[in-house]
Amino acid sequence: MVLRALILSDIHNQKITLENILAKTKEVIKKPFTVLIAGDITNFGSIENMSSLLELISNYSSQIYFVFGNCDPIYDMEKLQTSSFHIESNPQRSKGVTFVGFGSAHPIVNKKILKKLKKNTEKVCLLTHAPPYGTDADLVSLNKHAGSREIKKVIETHPNIFLSVSGHIHESPTISFLENCCIINPGPVTRGNFAIIEIDENYAIQGKIHNIHEMK
Repeated sequence: MVLRALILSDIHNQKITLENILAKTKEVIKKPFTVLIAGDITNFGSIENMSSLLELISNYSSQIYFVFGNCDPIYDMEKLQTSSFHIESNPQRSKGVTFVGFGSAHPIVNKKILKKLKKNTEKVCLLTHAPPYGTDADLVSLNKHAGSREIKKVIETHPNIFLSVSGHIHESPTISFLENCCIINPGPVTRGNFAIIEIDENYAIQGKIHNIHEMK
């Protein structure tokens, strides 16, 4: 086992639902586990609001990686008080995996960082708010795709990216594949959604999307 992870996205300040998910996770997943948050932690809230929600999650895990979404106060980022890792163009390494992220609904990809990661043979987890375009993770109504072409290009041109975690598109909670990369959109916490995955020594991924309202 390389790591276990709880995947959250689009919390949108739904504290009670988040607390219920964290409590249930504590029952069904063994510690230690990593938390990956794919943005929209607040619903156009303040940086203090965002700090409070991240602090709540830190009571359950000491290793939290996140990116901002389009509903988060990105311009006040320097005021954020948290022990969580904001990995926007800021790679972090843990247990043989490098985590790097690009937030916003229209991500700005740091090509210098990606070039360095491509030279490294270590496996990479890409955490974004917007899902890759043309995948199961970015389908909206009438089966239209609304994801990021840039993120799709990044995955296709960086074979060491074995896992891509995103959110933003509430309608498409899925686990699928693009090339050899596992694509996960857990769906929004606002609807009770979250995902739990396990990554083994060969970087194979097993996991499932859950809904807190359907669990006993």
